[in-house]
Amino acid sequence: MEPTVHQIYHFDTEKLFSEDEAYELVNLLVAVTSKAKNKINGLNSKLEYYKSQPAQADIIQFDLNNEIQKWSDKVRRLGGIPLALYKVKVPSVNGFFVWEFPSVELEFFLN
Repeated sequence: MEPTVHQIYHFDTEKLFSEDEAYELVNLLVAVTSKAKNKINGLNSKLEYYKSQPAQADIIQFDLNNEIQKWSDKVRRLGGIPLALYKVKVPSVNGFFVWEFPSVELEFFLN
């Protein structure tokens, strides 16, 4: 069963998460990222296969970039800040948490 989305934030809104809220967010991030990674890996494989066909490769590259952007947008709407592909900063009152797929753990850093 997938976790339920409790809150979706506007892109310009910065949410500060407690540790408990951050761990709840991790459950969502794992689900969202797992799906995105499957799509992105599939597109990367297709891109490798069609690398000698520039017209087809350009279409696949466009789709790949689009999937990465969709993942990034979903992370932002959930309150996270994408740092790199599959790596997310989660703002907190005294600092921030960092999560990286496939972990279910967070690292905390003071401001």
